Amino acid sequence: MVDPMTANGVTAAMRHAAEATTLIDQFRRRKSLPYLPAAMYSWRIISLARFFNGAIEKVLYERPIRNRIGAFRAGDVYTIPAWSLNVVYSRLQPRGVFKTLLFTSLVGLLRISVNVFFALCKRQQSSAGLTA
Repeated sequence: MVDPMTANGVTAAMRHAAEATTLIDQFRRRKSLPYLPAAMYSWRIISLARFFNGAIEKVLYERPIRNRIGAFRAGDVYTIPAWSLNVVYSRLQPRGVFKTLLFTSLVGLLRISVNVFFALCKRQQSSAGLTA
């Protein structure tokens, strides 16, 4: 899906389509794609999609972070890592097990960071509501 703020879905869709084309072409003489290259491809796509979708939900669409730091800063909190992941993906070209593991670890770390920040903001919002 294309996120309305940064269109990261368009970039990812084009990049992943190019990768899929390369995989299909590389193994065109076989009846199916080998398990490992197909699994690594899927793992990269799923981890990136989970980051994009989860981060925009937590940072912009839900209130705790947006209310805590404001809409414009929340936009930066989402956009800077999302664009950075696109740059890292383009430069690293994470094909194979090692680079896929490296890339998906970075994506996972960013997802955890967003979730922790969200939880802290939500806790602060809840405690502020109790004392007000």
